[in-house]
Amino acid sequence: MEKPLDWYAEAKSVIESEISLLNHISISSLIASDGVYLNIETLEKQQFCVLLNKQGFRVVAKAFDQDTNNTQLCYETHFALLSNISKGYCQRFNELVAFKLNEVARSCKDTDNQIAKS
Repeated sequence: MEKPLDWYAEAKSVIESEISLLNHISISSLIASDGVYLNIETLEKQQFCVLLNKQGFRVVAKAFDQDTNNTQLCYETHFALLSNISKGYCQRFNELVAFKLNEVARSCKDTDNQIAKS
């Protein structure tokens, strides 16, 4: 028998990974029967309420703590959703990846220099 997902743990994981790439992200006060709602404010200051459930991530309102939209468009990942609703997210995400890659490159160069001196 499949163990039911802990939607709040899933939401907290998304929040932890994305908090630095958005103006705001938190668990909504709305209650979902099988899932959890997230309040998201993009870097462009656009607000969304997003339902996270077994189908994926779905924007349900363009305001916090509301479910007014009957759209069926679901995203498999939070990366896909956020990339679609926020150009600022894409830019900041790319900057973060570039920064991390540069750190790795510097670390490799430092290691190579230490080996060459040995």
